[in-house]
Amino acid sequence: MTHIGRNIGRYRILEELGSGGMSVVYKGLDTALDREVAVKVLHPHLANKSESRRRLAREAKAVARLHHPNILEVFDFSAEGAQDAFLVTEYVRGRTLKQCVDELGRLELPELAAMAVHEIAAALAHAHESGVIHRDLKPENVMVREDGVLKLMDFGIAKLLDIEERMTVTGALVGSPAHMAPEIIEGHEAGPETDIFSLGTILYALIVGRLPFTAANATATLKRILDGNYEDPRQRVPTLSDELADICATCLARDPARRYPNASKLRDALGDYLAGLGFARVGEELASFFADPPSYQKLMRPRIIATLLERGERLLAEKRTPRALACLNQVLALDGTNARALGLLKGLERERRVKRWRARGLKLGAGVLVASVLGVGFHLFQRRAPDATPAAPARVTSAQEQKRGVVAPAAKTEPSGSLPVSPGPAPVRPAPEKRIAARAEPVRPEPVRAVPEPVSILVRPYGYIRVDQGARSEQPLTRHAVELPPGRHTVTITCDYCEDAQETIEVRPGVENVFRLRALLKSSRLSFAYEPADAVVRVGGEVRTARESQERPFEIQSPRGPASFQHRVEYEVSHNGYLTERRAVSIEPGKPTTLRGALVAE
Repeated sequence: MTHIGRNIGRYRILEELGSGGMSVVYKGLDTALDREVAVKVLHPHLANKSESRRRLAREAKAVARLHHPNILEVFDFSAEGAQDAFLVTEYVRGRTLKQCVDELGRLELPELAAMAVHEIAAALAHAHESGVIHRDLKPENVMVREDGVLKLMDFGIAKLLDIEERMTVTGALVGSPAHMAPEIIEGHEAGPETDIFSLGTILYALIVGRLPFTAANATATLKRILDGNYEDPRQRVPTLSDELADICATCLARDPARRYPNASKLRDALGDYLAGLGFARVGEELASFFADPPSYQKLMRPRIIATLLERGERLLAEKRTPRALACLNQVLALDGTNARALGLLKGLERERRVKRWRARGLKLGAGVLVASVLGVGFHLFQRRAPDATPAAPARVTSAQEQKRGVVAPAAKTEPSGSLPVSPGPAPVRPAPEKRIAARAEPVRPEPVRAVPEPVSILVRPYGYIRVDQGARSEQPLTRHAVELPPGRHTVTITCDYCEDAQETIEVRPGVENVFRLRALLKSSRLSFAYEPADAVVRVGGEVRTARESQERPFEIQSPRGPASFQHRVEYEVSHNGYLTERRAVSIEPGKPTTLRGALVAE
């Protein structure tokens, strides 16, 4: 039965947007606030179950507390005694991620897949921090707004069904088994790692163009998931880097303990990978991509190639040949005729040949030297005569010594035929002189200078760095390549929007030194010009009236290392007799901001 033209509560149903095995989604009008909304109405077979209604209310309350730019905001849900079971959310003009991918086909560059999943992981990280698990992640549950912003929706909806019901419901959930984590199939409770597995299937599908565990039917698909059997994506996508392939493999690990423990870890891993390629502002990059996919992908390829070439040359200079080869191989996968990469590989091969011939020459020379030494030694051994021990000269006692009673030792008996040695005068020894010994200057060894080690300093989102008392870097980058001697160093991070922040790093010899540091945004002052003026404003744990906030603004601070140079602030404005307003806003660091508005009477 259609609801078009009817009112569900205060929401007038305008048109149907889509339907599935659990619900029908309509575009509606909130008659109280005069705004467009999306109304998800559960099918009667679920709406008639009291347990399903209780779960819907519980999950709706949990999700309504989530305020994030990449999460579809929940406005309202049906009361317990209402005729229909429904959920009201913000209305998004756009398409689902699945519809976009179906239209575009497989993404040309794996980094685009990393960008999309980074944004979903950012939304999911906010949910995980609030104790909310999605449980049904798939491209159909991600909206791509007209301006390219990704919106994650349908939190907790999968919990309305038991595992047995999921296998029988038709429509929206038919595709879900391909994204299910093995522990869910085995009947265990969902956790953050469960969502990570599902995100891994989305990342794999966006990179390869097909799901990792596809099979002829749902049962065979579930078996492949339980077996952990999927094809290495690098077999089908040569341009996929080893680093991104490892991130995907970590998400798809059979054992939940081997996956990322929560979405924030996955978000950071993808963020660091993309920042290393020059894509620090992921949201802005995605907006440009969805605005004109062909042009963006055409320009994106040379950006990646240039970064990889620069990295490969640096790694070669640092004698980290295996990693340099990985970079150059990825360049040639993107551009098989790249002269710069081919030249570096030829030079590397030439150097290897020289080293190989040198090694052979050293081995041959060492063999000849050993043979020569052995030959000369054997020859000398054969000609060697017995050594004659020279006789010690006889000592004759002088007359003065005889008077003092000093007797010379008896002379050795000379062998027959030898002439006796006649005594001679005793040697005259000069009297000892008193001498002042000169004090010798101590020999001071030359100080051993430590060999500098190549160091990579990753700054999130980006900034200038100064190491110890050295000069500040020329550019505010996401990745700084420096050389430092082993030991402890102090790194100061600055930027136009940052407070000075210091971190201590310890450089170790003979290992790969990579340090991930985080910028500290300047605080901002936030005030509210709302009607009524005595409306209560809540920002985090602080509460004051709108009028008080103008005299004493809220001091907004962000944790270190945000994804972008903006403060994201969630606030609530309430007053008796008025509808409570809950919103999230992004404000610039160090800039005072005043939010203006008026509450709507109930």
